[in-house]
Amino acid sequence: MPDPTSNSVTTLSRGSGIRQVARLSGVSIATVSRVFNDAASVHPATRERVLEHARALGYQPSSLGRNLVRGRSDLLGLIVPDVSFPLYGEMICGIEAVLNARGMSILLASSHDDTASELMAAQHLLRHAIAGGIIINSRQELASFPPRGMNWIHVTPERDGVPHGVELDNEAGGRLAAHELLRLGRRQIAYIGAPGCESVHRERGFTDELRRVGLTSRRMQGDYSEQSGTWAAQALLEDGSGLDAVFVAGDLMAAGVLRALHLRGLRVPEDVAVVGFDDAPLAALLYPRLTSIRQPARAMGAAAAEQSLRMMDGHSVESVIFSPELVRRESTAPP
Repeated sequence: MPDPTSNSVTTLSRGSGIRQVARLSGVSIATVSRVFNDAASVHPATRERVLEHARALGYQPSSLGRNLVRGRSDLLGLIVPDVSFPLYGEMICGIEAVLNARGMSILLASSHDDTASELMAAQHLLRHAIAGGIIINSRQELASFPPRGMNWIHVTPERDGVPHGVELDNEAGGRLAAHELLRLGRRQIAYIGAPGCESVHRERGFTDELRRVGLTSRRMQGDYSEQSGTWAAQALLEDGSGLDAVFVAGDLMAAGVLRALHLRGLRVPEDVAVVGFDDAPLAALLYPRLTSIRQPARAMGAAAAEQSLRMMDGHSVESVIFSPELVRRESTAPP
């Protein structure tokens, strides 16, 4: 008969496993359970003896059972508009770093930038008994979201007045872009925006700063895609009003602007300076490398996770606003 404490024993049923650990350790099943769920309540020598036998038997406690004891799961729900968007990937890295330190994981869902899909995603996550939730760029009316009244942490929400949020000072980002272009002596300036309140706030800071020196900006609308940036830049160039600088609401659109300028034979930055927003990894790979307003996405994700953990532990939280930063590269210079 094989030795039950041998390392060769690797497969045990949940019920028989905990019973064997308890028998070999000379303690009750309840004590073994406390070792894995509330270790501080067990005498250190007893705890070490139980863990030694558990390791020898290859025993791992059931996460479901642990969750029943604690009254919540080890999962935090996360809803993003589009999992392929680089900025959200950075935020997810920040969230995971905080959760991993607490032994927790993410249960991810995509809203596809649609309010109905977003609500369905939240309901799906709640059916998995998530311990808390984070939602990025939510478009929901707060009166109808979230379902079942659970407090979610909102990252850059599309609605004003959310009670628990992590946001970027987008108006300050617009002012940074204006300062940079004005410093360089640019005067025929345009803004290419996109849907949502983030773009509105970026434009507000940008245009307010231009007005201080008696300038206005022309405006075109994109949708954060590279193609829309190309179309918007082509429209600006075709109206014959002159153009020596463009501030773009997102780096992917700015890539399209660079393409449109290149196809017209215009040099960047000699003829037209370009400033993007977000400082996504793409910005440093373009030619010329893109000057951009950095959004500290990883730090924002970490802050959202920390807020969610605090709420799970019964503490109050306050909204956090991050400041953007200008990252100067080769797409801006004096004319």
